[in-house]
Amino acid sequence: MGTKVWALLTVDLGEKSSWTSHVASRDGRARLPLLVFFRGQRVSAMRDEALRVLTALYEAVAAVAPRWEVVPLFEFCGWSRQTIVERFNVDSFEEVRPECDQRELSPEWKSRLLPLCTVEPEVEGCSTSYSPMDEVCVGGTFDRLHAGHRLLLSATVAVCDKTIFVGITADVLLAKKKNRELLEPYEVRKGCVEDFIRAMNPNLKVAVGVLDDVSRAPMPKEFFIQVASGELGLHDPGAVTSASMDGIVVSRETVAGAKSINDEREKANYKALVVIPVNLVGATSQEGDAKKLSSSDLRQMDSVSQARGAKGESAP
Repeated sequence: MGTKVWALLTVDLGEKSSWTSHVASRDGRARLPLLVFFRGQRVSAMRDEALRVLTALYEAVAAVAPRWEVVPLFEFCGWSRQTIVERFNVDSFEEVRPECDQRELSPEWKSRLLPLCTVEPEVEGCSTSYSPMDEVCVGGTFDRLHAGHRLLLSATVAVCDKTIFVGITADVLLAKKKNRELLEPYEVRKGCVEDFIRAMNPNLKVAVGVLDDVSRAPMPKEFFIQVASGELGLHDPGAVTSASMDGIVVSRETVAGAKSINDEREKANYKALVVIPVNLVGATSQEGDAKKLSSSDLRQMDSVSQARGAKGESAP
């Protein structure tokens, strides 16, 4: 895409592959933006399998560089080695095959990453098997797009075949956030979200809008629509008010909000949304109050770094 230079890691998935260590060994603080092309029947037939793979990918990313630009590409989104090279400016190539992948992981990595490739913790009231859906929604603040955000967005792309609706929190609703002055403006956050989705699957239609009413979370009432294939012609496409919406992707800490939306849809005699929960990335556990990777912590780190810079101090 454009003049940006990428590295490409091609992964042939196998049950015994330690491909996550290949990601973690590429320190994102010093390396190129990374494309990870997953191929093989393991993720081609089942979308829920793709979500497990994405969870493992972004746990590995979070462990080395949370803000590292890593984009997963799947065959079921239309990608091949040829189409990747045609669309992206790829500078370096690496391939991981199970039969030749002998890299040994430390006990910590084995316990943290490998189970995530095969086991996804169940959440009461949520689906654990996903067929492709036409219309899927997702929402968030998306400040300093990090591995947790990328998991949320990539999961949405993985289960959607036609249109993604993204609600992005308005600047006005973030006034009480810690280090508010360091928050990225709405337009910056919007651009990062759109770029990521279109990089992962340029065939999807994307509707992005300002979320300025928390009672409508995670979907705004109005959208600024940018779609390569023309006007969407949508009317009030909210998670509650759109009868045609199929699914909603949420982090595990916001599942209750998705269930509330389904309660409202039931009152309107609309079908319930398929609730697709994704793991908390870089978390001590999957409980809602667990310590996890967050934009607030990243802003705090930036604040400390700027303060040191102003005093002429070097980073530790």
